[in-house]
Amino acid sequence: MTVNPSRKHLVLLGAGRAHMQVLNSLAKQGTGGMDVTLVAPHPYYIESSMLPAYMSGDYMLEDIRIALDQLVEASGVGFAPAHVLALDPANRRVQLSSGDALPYDVLSIDVEPIIDRDQLEAQVPGARQNALFTHPQEAFVQLWPQLQALARERALQVAVMGHGLPAAELALAAAHTLAAPHGSRVTLLAGQAQLLDDQPPALQRRLLARLKNLGVTVLQDHCTQMDGRALQLASGASLVCDAPLMVADASLPTWLLQSGLDLNEAGIPVLNERLQSDSHRQVFMAPANASSEAGVALEANLRTAIHGGAFRKVPVESPRLKVVPCGNGHAIAVWGPLSLEGREVWSWKDRRDRRLLQALFAP
Repeated sequence: MTVNPSRKHLVLLGAGRAHMQVLNSLAKQGTGGMDVTLVAPHPYYIESSMLPAYMSGDYMLEDIRIALDQLVEASGVGFAPAHVLALDPANRRVQLSSGDALPYDVLSIDVEPIIDRDQLEAQVPGARQNALFTHPQEAFVQLWPQLQALARERALQVAVMGHGLPAAELALAAAHTLAAPHGSRVTLLAGQAQLLDDQPPALQRRLLARLKNLGVTVLQDHCTQMDGRALQLASGASLVCDAPLMVADASLPTWLLQSGLDLNEAGIPVLNERLQSDSHRQVFMAPANASSEAGVALEANLRTAIHGGAFRKVPVESPRLKVVPCGNGHAIAVWGPLSLEGREVWSWKDRRDRRLLQALFAP
């Protein structure tokens, strides 16, 4: 990989939504005399908000996974298919799995969260070998059809392990798509806390009713060990399980946490309202609570960091409207205390998601 030392170099780590918006803006406005490199382990973007509907059969894989090549070419950036091994913000350098040490003038981070499998294996022996993980998403979308094929051969006992909304969505999708033709059953191991206790009451009620309607067994328990045949639970019970689906809490990659960027008490890089690192102002990052349109302002701030000018404030996400797919062309919408569900809600969500995804890749 060659980098022109006479030109400013912007490096984008990760192929998340914000970086797709950055590429879209670059395709429309040009790179403005700077070199830009996108680093990602796979040449695809996966729309995570559409993943449960893919699992339940409402979408094909090509509906939610988009190749990056056309947008990369249109935006005039270089693409490095590699994993990040280390980040050295003091010397402005990124070490890649390809062996390249990539220098930068300005860096932006928009990477997929990871599941620390070593830590999880220590907590739940057998998880690394036997569980199907939702991250990385590229691996998950490849493995999911294999589980569907197995369910078409015989009845399966499936366990979804997780306590939040993503686990409930996955359990609904699995129950819908795996039940036929042999009656596979799904159990949701939701941990000790009340299921969905961080969600609006209206959404809790409707999701619990939907889980019951689809025959999902909800257990306030968690797995302590698995061996490929059964799960050992904290209560002392044993749960027969053919397919354990792990929706573990995702975290930031080790290379980012060990980079030397200032972190808060939760272990997350401290960012200002421009999405700059507080400790290293040439490093930007799209946080989990950034708005769905954060990439537009991020792109403007990256240009400003390269060429100078006024920075823009990037809003964080605080949506009052929640829309949750439930399979079979069915979705739930909640706005404060108001809620609605049915095929009309799904149709609205489907049109919105397709329109937003098409706009993302049509500069």
